Amino acid sequence: MFQSRDIVSAIEFGSSKICVLVGESREDGRVDVIGRGEVAAEGVVKGEIANMEAVFDQLSVALEEADSSSGGELNNSRMIVIPVTGCGIGSYQGVGTVFVKNEDQRITEVERAEAHQNARVHPLETGRTILNSSESYFMIDDRLRLRNPINQTAYKLDAYVHIVHGITNRLENFRTAVRESGYEDNVEMVFAPLASGVGILSEEEREGGVLLIDFGAGVTEYVIEFNTGILASGMIQVGFNHVLNDLAIGLELPLESCRKLLEDGTLVRFMRERSDYVDFPSATGKVRRIPLTSFETIIEHRLRELFEIIRARIGDRMTPSGLNGGVVLTGGGALFEPVSRICREIFDMSVRVGQPLDVGGAATGLENPRYSTVWGALKIADYYQRLGGEGAGNPFRRLLDGVDGVMSRMRRAVGEFRGSFRI
Repeated sequence: MFQSRDIVSAIEFGSSKICVLVGESREDGRVDVIGRGEVAAEGVVKGEIANMEAVFDQLSVALEEADSSSGGELNNSRMIVIPVTGCGIGSYQGVGTVFVKNEDQRITEVERAEAHQNARVHPLETGRTILNSSESYFMIDDRLRLRNPINQTAYKLDAYVHIVHGITNRLENFRTAVRESGYEDNVEMVFAPLASGVGILSEEEREGGVLLIDFGAGVTEYVIEFNTGILASGMIQVGFNHVLNDLAIGLELPLESCRKLLEDGTLVRFMRERSDYVDFPSATGKVRRIPLTSFETIIEHRLRELFEIIRARIGDRMTPSGLNGGVVLTGGGALFEPVSRICREIFDMSVRVGQPLDVGGAATGLENPRYSTVWGALKIADYYQRLGGEGAGNPFRRLLDGVDGVMSRMRRAVGEFRGSFRI
């Protein structure tokens, strides 16, 4: 059936919310948000689906709201992208080699795609599957490192590719929830921090090198980009909710009281004013006075531990101190003011809080770090559908078949994408 509008969607299953965005591709290459649906998540724990029945009910509400606000366009989506996390996700650096055998001895898109595919040929444990693969950089003839090897004269091409993989069954839970909601075709998944990077990083940051940390409610993810290539990524199933839980347990307070204290800015105000105590009414009606330093100590320990783990995982080989773009913090936890200060101290780099860039369309309120991932996923969905076109299927699988004409037309049409994602 002919469609007059190019519609794409993104669905985020977060620990705090399930969010659906509906977008329309524009002729200038951008995407406008035309619909949005959002509900509080109750069946998602540490980024994973823990209660499928609850999630299905919540997703149905978010989908209905997004469809209504988009004027009934959700069902016309040509591509749906789901950012995912948890699921035992890990990563490694794959290396794929090809020898250039064409008459001109020049590297074409065929060699590039074949080298990328060869880098993916790596035995995984049973029950695991590749989620995404992204080009880091290339080496030609073991001597020259390049971001784009096309048209270089060479005998050998090595592709260094960042491979993200996870536990198959746990990843499929996300796809199952969407398919059982009536959306079976053109549903793809992407590791959440890769989507966040697409949504909030500037070209200058991606070129000069940047560490992105997405501090969500249940999970914290990170990714390093340099020269527009993915060098490292990972996730830790610790998020802002764990800070709240530490306060509730350590100070014997109701969890929701701690949440309100942090999220409404009250605690930050006390910190700025250097108050001595925080007063809480007790069940007996008496006021309980808790030293402000007790809050600060608990928060400081949890955040420092989290960032130290990330720094240790990155290691010296990633030379984070040499990343010109510094650290970009995003996710709902980034809104808590002390997070930036502690992050800056641990990494000894500049830190900024990132939020969605270039958001257009009728939907408003997305200029917030809480929506970085779902906005980036919508931009990826837009890119995928531009590559595939009507009835083309998954373009990236076709690229990896080495179809030179298809790849050339795609690249001429849309140019280089962030990280050259493959699925």
